[in-house]
Amino acid sequence: MAHDTPPVYVSNTRQLQGFLSLKKIEQLHLCVEITENRASEKSKTFLSFSSEAEAEASVVESRDENYSGSYDSYSLENRFDIFDDSDDASSEDDNFSSYGESPTDDKDSPTLPPKKRDQNFSMRGSKGNLEVLSLEMSSIDIAVGQRYDSKDDLEKRLKLLTVRYKFDFDVETSTPTSYVVKCWVDGCLWRVCASTLGESKAFFVRIYGSKHTCSCTERSNRPRQATPDILGMLYKNFLGDVGPAVCPMSVGIAITKQFGIKMGYWKSHRTLKFAREIDEGTPECGFESLPSYLYMIRRANPSTVTRLQIDELGRFMYVFLAFGASVNGFPFMHKGVVVDGTFLNGKYKGTLLTALAQDGNFQIFPIAFAVVDTENDDSWHWFFTQLKLLIPDDEGLAIISDMHSSIGKAIRNVYPLAARGICTYHLYKNILGQYKGKEAFRLVKKAARCFRMSDFTAIFEEIEAIHPALHGYLQRADVRLWTRVHFPGERIDTGYDDQMGRVTAARELTVQRIDDHHTEVKYGSSSESLNVVNLVERKCTCQRFEREKLPCVHAIAAAEYNNVCRIFLCSPYYNSEYLVSAYAESIMPADEAQPVPEIVANQPCLPPYIRQQPGRPNKNRMKSALEVAL
Repeated sequence: MAHDTPPVYVSNTRQLQGFLSLKKIEQLHLCVEITENRASEKSKTFLSFSSEAEAEASVVESRDENYSGSYDSYSLENRFDIFDDSDDASSEDDNFSSYGESPTDDKDSPTLPPKKRDQNFSMRGSKGNLEVLSLEMSSIDIAVGQRYDSKDDLEKRLKLLTVRYKFDFDVETSTPTSYVVKCWVDGCLWRVCASTLGESKAFFVRIYGSKHTCSCTERSNRPRQATPDILGMLYKNFLGDVGPAVCPMSVGIAITKQFGIKMGYWKSHRTLKFAREIDEGTPECGFESLPSYLYMIRRANPSTVTRLQIDELGRFMYVFLAFGASVNGFPFMHKGVVVDGTFLNGKYKGTLLTALAQDGNFQIFPIAFAVVDTENDDSWHWFFTQLKLLIPDDEGLAIISDMHSSIGKAIRNVYPLAARGICTYHLYKNILGQYKGKEAFRLVKKAARCFRMSDFTAIFEEIEAIHPALHGYLQRADVRLWTRVHFPGERIDTGYDDQMGRVTAARELTVQRIDDHHTEVKYGSSSESLNVVNLVERKCTCQRFEREKLPCVHAIAAAEYNNVCRIFLCSPYYNSEYLVSAYAESIMPADEAQPVPEIVANQPCLPPYIRQQPGRPNKNRMKSALEVAL
């Protein structure tokens, strides 16, 4: 192998066994580092290859002084020498004499191509929850008396065997009770005969002629069974892991070296895809286990609300999930909910709908999630119907969204008392896409944030003078939905300026008492900046105090003048007690060890029907005009 071959990470003994077999094919210098993960009681092996005149291997001991790994499945003709011993101990203190023989035979080992330069050959670990086919390379072979649960299982084992030993087979007989295959080369005596026993559907191997009478070259000319699903199974079990850092090119190189199969990029890509499905499960398995998963989530998290909607054929339509921690934490949030949807990637696509709130520290607080087919009248109406179980309709409630017409219809039908507002981010994005002019855009942002009607009127008239078309668009968008001054409910903002900054500015104001409840606050002697503060009713003529539920700079100045603690002027949503109460509960994972009722486990949930859209799908998301501008 080339001297610059990158390191290879393997996570189990089967993979290590496969790489050790290369010593019979190529001249290697093998450096092995074995580390122990005490938490998971699993070991990780690090391999580094380089070309040498003679095969040579070295082991660097784990830094854990209590490490006592066992390696009885391997045997090397060349002993392992320690060349990097950090404790200056002699290499004689390690005994590597109990290694078993390599599982590959010389006659079946392929002549491997040289390592290409600049190829990523790293394999990092990933965890999976499903049971996978557990095989040792030497146990792939067939034997008389073996039992297989079905004919498909037997056929899969035969395909693994043919790829492993580089030949192919033809099916001679295939019935519900009998299965006979033979080598595809005419006259070869290799054959397997299997049949069922009694009423059982299991297949038993009756006859196995394991010797090929054809030439090795001839029988290896048809690698028909080397399909991505079979190669993915072999790769997952014997060659490497399928973590996100593994790329298709690495998979192709590993399979070519071990099995001598030519791998193009797309075949390597599909092989890696199948290997990951073995490790993580298929999307179809995810839909099948969804009812059980929702049941376990509800059991682990009291007060959790879940809903699963399927059609008359048992196919998935919608799912709704609100964790108990979110349900019980929402009363400590601002009475405003932001809803939105985003596209999902994957085989079955779909749309993720979310409902979010804002805590007293201006951070996002998740309330509920739903997966639907697309954003339309039915899906949004269903989502708000489920959301109403957690958040009842109320005049003090504000629901903020984009300008999607289906959202507006659903809010009017399900939440008639709540105030609906338009997210200014989406409004700005539409304006930048349709209208030009930075000055007009700046005025729109300023108009949306005004606290007093007089200020808004002046700015809106200025927009009309500069850009009449934009002024018309903003009117059609309904100023009650996107402006703070016209909005009937409590809007959610991304954050407010620093309170300490307001305290500093308040010290420069002139304060004069009017009566027991009212205080006059102004900048210097100018009467144009005069504001009147009522600390009892928590109001100010600037309108900021009552809308933000936080003391404005004028209220802070009046509070300091009247010896009133400004902290008591804040809404309770900004108190630390509310913030602690909002996050008092935790979201617990599902306990898979607990049994699931049979009626839940047997509930059908098939994947939804999808129609492939024409054209090539986009891989890169195009940034909006607002994102570019910001």
